[in-house]
Amino acid sequence: MDEDRVKKQEGLIRSVLYKNLMEDYTPFPLDKKLAVKWAAGLNVPRGGRVIIYTSYMYQMASVFKSYEKYVPTLGSLGKSRILASIGSRFIKPSDEDVERSVKILQNIYRMVSRVKADVGYLYEEEPYSGSLLYELGFLDEFKEYGRKVLQFFREKGVEEIITVDPHTTNTLANLKKYINFDIPFRNYISMIGTVKGSGKFVMHDSCLYSRFLDMYDTVRDKAKSAGIELIEDPTVTGKGVGFCCGGPVGPLNDELSNNIARARAAALKSVYENVLVACPLCYVNLEPYCNVRDLAEVIE
Repeated sequence: MDEDRVKKQEGLIRSVLYKNLMEDYTPFPLDKKLAVKWAAGLNVPRGGRVIIYTSYMYQMASVFKSYEKYVPTLGSLGKSRILASIGSRFIKPSDEDVERSVKILQNIYRMVSRVKADVGYLYEEEPYSGSLLYELGFLDEFKEYGRKVLQFFREKGVEEIITVDPHTTNTLANLKKYINFDIPFRNYISMIGTVKGSGKFVMHDSCLYSRFLDMYDTVRDKAKSAGIELIEDPTVTGKGVGFCCGGPVGPLNDELSNNIARARAAALKSVYENVLVACPLCYVNLEPYCNVRDLAEVIE
């Protein structure tokens, strides 16, 4: 992809993301009935002082790549209301992906509920965190949208946030740095108690957990204490040598994203055939090239 095309693509993505987020709190059209299905099935309390914050990451992960293909078209349409009409109708997760996200989020909620009572959820009102704005380098838009999200949480009376994925956790950490996001937050892996699991895997680390959130050992300790057997190779799974699944670059260059994912999957399979992740985007990017499971699918 030449430089001019990259710049044009970047401009379209910036415009589409920003308009959708500022108007609807989501980066692109989303069927929210499907997105909140996991919570409705458990009768999770609506709202509250302490909330579990999915930021739609597990629910949206499988459709990210679909939107990458349509960015130029979406950008030319202008108003995000038009995008909502088109996107929510034609770009949807498969039934299998929906059920998978439901099971994962319900399992996470059950594990969290054992150590923290009365955890609520904002259902269809939940705002996306703004991760894409930050990860694509749109910092001015990221800070402005972050202020909007912080004000929203304050108006809802939220006093504590439990995150379920590395991208949202890292985004809140950066909002704390850039705009003084002052609502306490923590990731579910760092707070759950004794859990049980089974299986033998090589671990693919989220770049954010291992390099920016200091959770490289936390994730491993939780998996091992649950009974998961992890096969390690310091040249492939070491803290300083593991590399990205390719997901973050996808909106700008889908071909590069796939090439990175293919190379990472090959390296992991050289260690062991079954791969374990703790990130919805890592799962989506690696899944075409290897046998992969999410941590929340193998512990409970």
